[in-house]
Amino acid sequence: MTVDQDGKARARRLDNNQRSRVWSVGYTGLDKQLIRLFERWLTVRDRDWRDDEIRVFGSLLHRCLFGNDNWEWIQAIIEDSPRVRLELIFPDDSRLAALPWEYLYLPDKDRRQGAFLATRRNLVLSRYIPLRGRQFSAQDKLTVLVVISQPKDPRIGPVKYEDVLETINATAATLNFKTLETLHNPTEQDLARAVRTGSPDLIHFMGHGKFDEDRGAGALALVDPDGGVDWVSDRRIADTLTRYGNIPRAVVLHSCDAGKADYEASFAGVAPQLIRHGVQSVIAMQYPVRNSTAIKFSSGLYNALANGDDLDVAAQEARFQISGSAPHLLGVPVVYMQSSTPLLRSRSGDL
Repeated sequence: MTVDQDGKARARRLDNNQRSRVWSVGYTGLDKQLIRLFERWLTVRDRDWRDDEIRVFGSLLHRCLFGNDNWEWIQAIIEDSPRVRLELIFPDDSRLAALPWEYLYLPDKDRRQGAFLATRRNLVLSRYIPLRGRQFSAQDKLTVLVVISQPKDPRIGPVKYEDVLETINATAATLNFKTLETLHNPTEQDLARAVRTGSPDLIHFMGHGKFDEDRGAGALALVDPDGGVDWVSDRRIADTLTRYGNIPRAVVLHSCDAGKADYEASFAGVAPQLIRHGVQSVIAMQYPVRNSTAIKFSSGLYNALANGDDLDVAAQEARFQISGSAPHLLGVPVVYMQSSTPLLRSRSGDL
């Protein structure tokens, strides 16, 4: 589904090139104000969310994106298919691209039960950046590099990574991981060296990010030679990870924090840059998450990957894992794709 710079939307079925009619996205007036209000509420850490409030927000997003009856064209395809990918394409600098569409909720209708699109089994929600890049094939083993960056800077706080790293290590011990290495507090040069020598298929970054809405640019917090923070721009990070030819196929970006401050956008800007530089798929957290949420997400993600699921399908399953205990966080993981080739071959035939 593509939305242009003027807010005109159209869906296309890829297997037969069938196209929907064109409609206008309704991000205007009172709906626009309500969505922005919900967005602000999402950044308030101690707000006590009720499930019905998240459903109302998701229903509002659904009405904004699909109007009153445009969804039915997509619904007919879903009912005719075992699994459908709904890939959202937005202009790079559009305000619409910055909205948290991962909270989309299909309202109850007649005998149809409502559901969050980001947790459904028969529909996989992602953001698609159409590029003609290198084509990959599924592998038997996966080389993983875990990067933990916590500069000495009181303004950004600690990164609570220990429990999540333990979960990843425990999961890796039973899965098809060829190599699992951990890089602590790298400078930009350290990170470049690790990518060049290790050729990781997947990089899992735990640390801090920031995003400048006015400039539309993001940055990651690496470590300078003195141990302080070195904010490396999204373009520079993308160059560092991809310049040596052995481009990582997937990147996961998330921040585990100590839970003292309200949430701020973390990795907006960095993820799209990685895709444009040739990374096949990126999962980026819109906000920092607590350890309990990160553990559930990481465990669900890596187990699904090991079963041969594509990264977007694995992320969908991981969202479902966190939605039971923290439904207001199900929309935090954002998936960006330019290819849907699985990272690993399925283990379904293994004994």
